[in-house]
Amino acid sequence: MNRPIFVIAIAGHSGAGKSTVIEALVSRLGNANSLSLDSYESSSTYPPAAKWIEDGADPNEFQIPQFDADVLALKNGKSIIHPETGLEIRPDCFLIIEEPFGRGRDSLHNLIDFVVYIDTPIEVAYARKLLRKNEFLPWEDNPGVFINNLRENLLWYLRVGRSFYSAVSSRVEKSCDLIVDGTLSAEEIVEEIFKAVTEKQDR
Repeated sequence: MNRPIFVIAIAGHSGAGKSTVIEALVSRLGNANSLSLDSYESSSTYPPAAKWIEDGADPNEFQIPQFDADVLALKNGKSIIHPETGLEIRPDCFLIIEEPFGRGRDSLHNLIDFVVYIDTPIEVAYARKLLRKNEFLPWEDNPGVFINNLRENLLWYLRVGRSFYSAVSSRVEKSCDLIVDGTLSAEEIVEEIFKAVTEKQDR
């Protein structure tokens, strides 16, 4: 590789479309790896949302040590072992990571070269999140569990969730390099990112 590994952080609310954009961006860039926070859930600790906001909404309270270590290793040209698949990931020209706070966490601040914030209206992102079928919201597969968990999550959203999402977005917006409209298609978002990254690398 002629250039140092270029790290792109993709930020946005849950439901903003980060995973879809990251997957498409890997394909568009070529020579790229990606890391998702979901793969590091077992080794991470997150503060309760209400207390986090009350204490000043410090991004550093989100502890994701193995994720941070793997980003550092790849940035330094070293291979890692994916925590879920057990497969080796070798460093490539680009590393695209899901990082809700952009440069907000001290452990990653100096490792990230470009931050993209997918600016999706909170209500749109939240509706997308609720529409996903998963173990927590199994929809017609288990209507009783779905209704109970949906009610619980809606109450959480009204009590603290919206404030939590707003606090996160206000942190990342302060240090992002590009804000894209989250209501655009994934293809349109990826093209905006690709153009901005290419222009930055050509400087």
